[in-house]
Amino acid sequence: MVTGLITALIASICYGSASVLEAVAARRAEGLKVFTQPLYLMGLGLDGVAWVASLVALQFLTLFTVQALIAGSLIVTVLLAKMVFSTRLGTSTWWAMGLLVAGLVVIALATGEQPATGAPRLLAPVLGAVMLLLTVALLVLYRRRVPLAMSILAGLAASVSALAARGLELGGSLWQILMQPLLWVLCVAGVVAMASYTRALEHGSVGAMTAVFTVIEVVVPGVAGMMLLGDASRPGWEVAKFVAIALSLLACVWLAKQPGADPVHEAQSTHEDEEKMAGRGT
Repeated sequence: MVTGLITALIASICYGSASVLEAVAARRAEGLKVFTQPLYLMGLGLDGVAWVASLVALQFLTLFTVQALIAGSLIVTVLLAKMVFSTRLGTSTWWAMGLLVAGLVVIALATGEQPATGAPRLLAPVLGAVMLLLTVALLVLYRRRVPLAMSILAGLAASVSALAARGLELGGSLWQILMQPLLWVLCVAGVVAMASYTRALEHGSVGAMTAVFTVIEVVVPGVAGMMLLGDASRPGWEVAKFVAIALSLLACVWLAKQPGADPVHEAQSTHEDEEKMAGRGT
C-alpha cells in the first residue's frame, strides 16, 4: 500500500507541474500548433511520468483513493504559480490548501487494499463503446469554442482511462499485457482526455476548467469502482473517507478559482507589465 501512496504522490506532483507548462503553451498557440510548443512537450513528458505512476498506484489502491490523491496536484499548480509568477496567495487560499492536505491525509489513512477480484468481462466492451462516443464528441466539438463541454469531455475520458487502468492485469508477459483490450481503451482515453483538456485551456479559464475536470475525474471513476469493481475503504473508516473526499473536492474547486491556479493569466500579466516597463524606457 505504501508503494501505491508514493506513486500516487509522484503522479500528483507531475500532473500539477505539467498543468502550468501546458496552460501557458495553450495560449501561445491555437489548434494543432500547440502540440509543437516546447513547454507543451515538456508538460506532456511529465504527464507521461504521472500516467505511469498512476498505473502503478492503481495496482495497490482503490480508484477513489488514487484519483483523490491525484486531485491534490492543484496545490502544486498554485505553489508553482506563486514561485514562477510571484502570485500573491490570500489567507483563504492557504486555508483551502490546508483543508485539501488534511483531506488527503484522511483519505490515505482510510484507504483499503485494492480487492483481488478481477474486472467484469463486460468492462472492456462497455468502456470501448463509451470511448467511441467520446471520440466522436471530440471530433464534432474540437473546432468550436466550447471550453466547458471540452472540460467535461476531458473529465469523462480521464474517468474511462482510470477505470481501464484499474481493470488492467499487469502480472503476465509483455505480449499478454499488449493483447488486453483495456490497454488500448486506456491509451485512446488518455489521448482524448489530453486533447479535450488542452482545447478547453485555449478558450476557457484555467481555474474553472480544472475544477470541472478534477471533480469529474475523481467522482465518476470512484463511484464506478465501488459499484463495479468492489473497491472499499478500511473497516470503520467509510464515513471519514467520504467526508474527506467531499472536503477535498470543495477545496479543489476553491483553489481552481484563485488567481494562482491560472498560470496563463499570471503569465499574461507579467508579459504586459514587462511591455509597460519597456514603453516607459523609450
